Amino acid sequence: MSAQQLDVKKSWQAIRRHRLLVGAVAVVGLMAGIGYGLMQPPMYSASSQVVLPPPPQSASGVSSNAQSIDTQVYIAESGPVLLSAGQNVTPALSTEQARARVKATAVTEDVIRIDAQGTTATQAIQLANAVAQVYLVFITTDQKLPGDLGKRTGARMLEQAVNAHGGSMLVHTGTYGGLGALLGAIAGAVLVLARARGDRRLRLRDDIADAVGIPVLASVSSYRANDPSDWANLLEHYSPTAVDAWALRKVLHNLALDAKGGQQVSLTVISFADDGKARPLGPQLAAFAGTVGISTSLVIDQHHDKPSGQVALEIHLVLVDRDAPHLDDSEPTTRTIVALSAGTVTAEELARLAVATAADDRTIDGLVVTDPDPSDRTVGRVAQAQRRAGSRLPTLLTGTARRTR
Repeated sequence: MSAQQLDVKKSWQAIRRHRLLVGAVAVVGLMAGIGYGLMQPPMYSASSQVVLPPPPQSASGVSSNAQSIDTQVYIAESGPVLLSAGQNVTPALSTEQARARVKATAVTEDVIRIDAQGTTATQAIQLANAVAQVYLVFITTDQKLPGDLGKRTGARMLEQAVNAHGGSMLVHTGTYGGLGALLGAIAGAVLVLARARGDRRLRLRDDIADAVGIPVLASVSSYRANDPSDWANLLEHYSPTAVDAWALRKVLHNLALDAKGGQQVSLTVISFADDGKARPLGPQLAAFAGTVGISTSLVIDQHHDKPSGQVALEIHLVLVDRDAPHLDDSEPTTRTIVALSAGTVTAEELARLAVATAADDRTIDGLVVTDPDPSDRTVGRVAQAQRRAGSRLPTLLTGTARRTR
């Protein structure tokens, strides 16, 4: 996959991730568009037509002094015509207002259509007819017209404006509202992409694994624990979904901690102190291990919470500072994993934690991601070099498999 494709994919994921923000800006644009539509009333349109006589012909049958139809269109849209026509409508319009609302078009070499707009149907009809009438006066008089422009008599009104169309407030506000929503959505997407460009937090499992070269063992949903009663309920009544139960079982199995008898083993679960979604993973593992028949104790700040008698698994929960992590006071264990939630840690912060763990003579055996990004289809268990080789890689799939022949 090319770098451009990756950028497009990540951009789309960022927009999906912040779709509420994009939607909110789109709603603001929608309301602004509707408000503008209400402040600028819909315009009605009416049309009139003027027919010009053919130019005089010479004895040989060839037209003489043929005038360009573009010249006649220019006269119809000229300032003197619009000034006079604007004074003949109600309410009166200035020359600039009339110029913005009138458009003359050559339908044929002898017919000019005059389209006019007004805030009401009556005003649109009056303006279309007024421009046509004033134009007829100008081309049938010698006053203030150079050469033979005033000598073409016989021009007449071909069709007066009688009806006006348009002016629907619903269509008008809907059009402006839709345009405002579209511009708002575009602005929201640009804002999201601008923020995402400077956001170095890791969201994809592959990116998290690449930051320290350690595989992601599993992904689970976080448990919301805000007060002591929530923690007590987690330890006593934790009931994971089937997906989370399978993920937790894989963690224990990959770390060889799922034996129900034999030698006692221990596990350290490290997480950042301010990562509220990852902190409960240690208690989640302890509670789940108990439900599958593995006697487990939980150690938090050297305080044990364990059943009576010998336990098969001892889980230590260690919280570290994001900027200066250290494990000097924690007890060594058989295995060590890091729990973190997607989109909360940068590669630099994760690397600092790996360095601190190595300085304490520990080896991180795997990562567990809580609350993974819904759009993340990576697994975090394939080396970066292998992904660059272009071979087919495993991805997380959704939906059901189809049987093919």
